[in-house]
Amino acid sequence: MERRHFRIHKHIVALLLAGALLLYGPVARAQVADSLARLLAKGTEDTSRVLLLTDYAWEINETRTDEAEQKLREAVALAQRLKFLRGEAAAWNGLGVVEELRGNWEQAQSYYRKALSQRQSLGNINDITNTLNNLAVLYEMSGRLDSAIVLHKENLRLLEPLNDTVRIARAHFNIAGAYMEMGLYNDANEFLTQARMILEARKDLDGTAKVYTQLGHVRFELDLYEDARLWYRKALKMREQQSDPVRLAEAYSDYANALDEVDSSQTAVSYYLRALDIWKQLDDLPGQSNVFINLGDAHKHLGNYSIALQYLRLAEKICLDLDDKSSLMETYNTIGDVFYRDGKYKNSLEYVRRYLQIARKTGDEKFLQGAYKDFAEVYSAMGNFRKAYEYRALYDEVRYKNLNEKMIGFFAQKEALFEDDRRKQQLKKQEADLKLQQSELARSRTELYASLAGVLALLILAALLFSRNRLRARANRELAAKNDAIEQERRRADDLLANILPAATAAELKAHARVKPVRYESVTVMFTDFKGFTTIAETMPSEILIAELDECFSLFDNIMHEFGLEKIKTIGDAYMCAGGLPMANDTHPQDVVRAAIAMQCRLQILMEQKKAAGKPLFEMRIGIHTGPVVAGVVGRHKFAYDIWGDTVNTAARLEQGGEPLKINISETTYQAVKAQFPCTYRGRLSAKNKGEVAMYFVEYER
Repeated sequence: MERRHFRIHKHIVALLLAGALLLYGPVARAQVADSLARLLAKGTEDTSRVLLLTDYAWEINETRTDEAEQKLREAVALAQRLKFLRGEAAAWNGLGVVEELRGNWEQAQSYYRKALSQRQSLGNINDITNTLNNLAVLYEMSGRLDSAIVLHKENLRLLEPLNDTVRIARAHFNIAGAYMEMGLYNDANEFLTQARMILEARKDLDGTAKVYTQLGHVRFELDLYEDARLWYRKALKMREQQSDPVRLAEAYSDYANALDEVDSSQTAVSYYLRALDIWKQLDDLPGQSNVFINLGDAHKHLGNYSIALQYLRLAEKICLDLDDKSSLMETYNTIGDVFYRDGKYKNSLEYVRRYLQIARKTGDEKFLQGAYKDFAEVYSAMGNFRKAYEYRALYDEVRYKNLNEKMIGFFAQKEALFEDDRRKQQLKKQEADLKLQQSELARSRTELYASLAGVLALLILAALLFSRNRLRARANRELAAKNDAIEQERRRADDLLANILPAATAAELKAHARVKPVRYESVTVMFTDFKGFTTIAETMPSEILIAELDECFSLFDNIMHEFGLEKIKTIGDAYMCAGGLPMANDTHPQDVVRAAIAMQCRLQILMEQKKAAGKPLFEMRIGIHTGPVVAGVVGRHKFAYDIWGDTVNTAARLEQGGEPLKINISETTYQAVKAQFPCTYRGRLSAKNKGEVAMYFVEYER
């Protein structure tokens, strides 16, 4: 019944190096505002006053919003009287910021649009990109992520010819942030890498630390906790060199979160305490509350239930004082889990009820769904299976509803991005066609003048026509050759698509330009991983390492074909496949176990050959679990067939909890294959969102 309390600071760097970034502290900004006020008191009615009014409003917009609006409207009126279009656009842009601070999204968008239209008419790229960035961030904050990405990319297109590396890095970062919000982590990672290259070259410690943090968040969201820990560690080292206590406290918490997930809870506690010291020095109660919850969670993992409750009571008091309902629900959820693990089921039920009541009042679907699941698990542990079934049914109903809504929204956003790219391509084609028509018109005009030049002109025209016919014949031959080449490329593309997607999925993608997600009630998922791969990788040249991996994975690919399984993807040295999709069948548990035995046996034969040649040896762990998944295609430029759900996460945890040369399967898979394969019970494993999972080793002859 565990839910991780993980405080990702959305938009922490969405305004990285932005034109709207606050450059001064509160005291310095007040001093600047006073200086501007004195200049305004003795200023004349000219264009300089328009700019002074706008600058003064900017300095006070967070603390005196109404006065800032009044000054900006005065700037608009004066700029219109003076016909000072650039000053008017700056004032409209400032009014957009004011309304954004008030939370009036539609009004803010209207003002930004006015500023953008005027700035585009003036053609100043710096001004245009500033407003584009403001409008894009506004769309992000209001949940219109597809529109935000379109504007951020347009911003990037305008900035690249200027070679303004600072703002180019910001644009890459903002695009990555929007992709993260959409759950498109591969796309986010690509743009974060671009921002990282620029900021590292500039030796920008603050910006680079922010990028490292987001790279850690990407991996954390993908459950790659060890990789996330490495990126958080890099960010933390940079924060320790700077004098920003808030960012340092956040870096300590991020690093501790990753440590807690890789079973280093005791070490995580020490970093949480460092963060807590900073928040106490800053007298920041929300920061303290967040750390108290994380400390409770970490001590829960260590089995220190009384200590965990002490921290969680401190968090509860702060949440109640601040009326922070979201953190209060997180606190009650964690307290309920502590009691559940300690066997105090009635106490656990009480705290699940508490956060369920808040979730119903606030309409929080995430906690509502979590409460139903927690009720089901607690009642099941108490032996009240009727109640457990009722709440499990409620949980499934809410879960699938949320999943469907999320997937519908996801594909709608992807479709909007696809449509935007398609419109741009059509526009380019129309421009090319227009140029061609203009060229044809000019040529026709020349031919008309030539026909009126008399006999001599007719002779010249005849020669020209003869030459043109030769050119046309050659052009026709070239066109035919190009058509043949295009047809060959189309066949190659079809073959490539068939190689990376299941046949039915590839056909649906070609027919409709998208693939609807499909839920499978029973699929068997396998994860493999090589023991000590990181250590081996550090001792080998990259090209040899890749060749060794390719040899192993090619061997696995042949086994997938042999047993009718679907290869899903590889991540580093990990290999993921599944049985029972895209064509459902009843034999997928047995097929996957047979394939796992073949993979272990044939890999051991290959390793004997490597040992004789004096090459490094790989030993493989395998984890297998059977259950429901959702399958679909993700990506816009590089399609990828993938699967999601607790079944995938549980298979991955079984692989992590396995041993080299062994095949570790779950209780669900064991029940399906125990008649065909001898298995040995080996205990239970704690799996995220699954509680305790029974594990078995499949016995086979090596």
